[in-house]
Amino acid sequence: MRIFLWLIFSAQAFGAGLDHYAQLVVNDSRTTPREGVRVTYLGTNGYQFEFKGHALLVDPYFSRVDLLRVGLGSRIQPNASRINDGLNHLAPKADAILVTHGHFDHLLDVPAVMAKTRARLIASASSVDLAKRAGASSGDAIKPGDVRRIGPWKIRVLPATHDRLFGKVPFDRPPSQADLFAEAAVKAEAAKAGPPQRAADWICGEPLAFLIEMNGQCIYVDSGGTPMQLPPNEHVDLAILGMALPDSRARLHAALERLHPRYILPSHQDDFFRPLSAGFQFGSLTDFPFVQRECAQQNRSRLILLDYFKPWTLPKAAGSKSQSPNPKQRIKS
Repeated sequence: MRIFLWLIFSAQAFGAGLDHYAQLVVNDSRTTPREGVRVTYLGTNGYQFEFKGHALLVDPYFSRVDLLRVGLGSRIQPNASRINDGLNHLAPKADAILVTHGHFDHLLDVPAVMAKTRARLIASASSVDLAKRAGASSGDAIKPGDVRRIGPWKIRVLPATHDRLFGKVPFDRPPSQADLFAEAAVKAEAAKAGPPQRAADWICGEPLAFLIEMNGQCIYVDSGGTPMQLPPNEHVDLAILGMALPDSRARLHAALERLHPRYILPSHQDDFFRPLSAGFQFGSLTDFPFVQRECAQQNRSRLILLDYFKPWTLPKAAGSKSQSPNPKQRIKS
């Protein structure tokens, strides 16, 4: 199993950087008005959304555990120094942390980030249990169909799927005969298992997606998926779509047809085994040229990229009553 995982993950060791796509990279200038929703990319599938002094985090992951430790099944743990460096770029407090699923590159750092930002954890029951075993003080277990209102944020919880590798979801566990008592079974298993120690202990659990509404705008975010589960048939201002693996790209056309986004932000494309300080580099299992071609068919959508920790303010739609003029917003060159 370890050799199998090593072969999979080692394929992500090499790739191009953002300099190949500089015309797509957007970020705020010094004079960009700050009244709108600001989006900051944290690496992997991590984001911070800010609006009027409030912050919301999604999948914050700064430790960037190295490939060797994951491939060999060694013990992994949060890197306090890298977490602190990452948080230095962000708001000191956050209203909540949304987690799409329980893999280490989405959940490992969450207990530490919660402690430092005093944020509330919102995730599936299995992810909440994992986080608590890893030291989180609490968590709000959610399921598809739930709605949470926190500060200026309205958060709608949606079902999702996880991409497959060779036909299987990585670090997943098959359903047991106790599915009718799933929540109790998960908690009982967690109590026996103790704290997660290796990458394989951070199981996927139930993947989730989110529709986040604020300031008259709507952002859809997931971490990837398969054609078996598409986003809702709703127009959004920004679609953040995980694009790490072939399954995600196979559903891209249909996902965009349903979301009709004004802006498309492909996510989970970087080599998440490299430290953030080393700069953005595409994982070689990604295929951004394919993503470009698919997005080009969406005439009313604009494809963008974000670099680490360089905020970009989501413009209001033309004709919106709360639109803030933003003539200084620029494309990085």
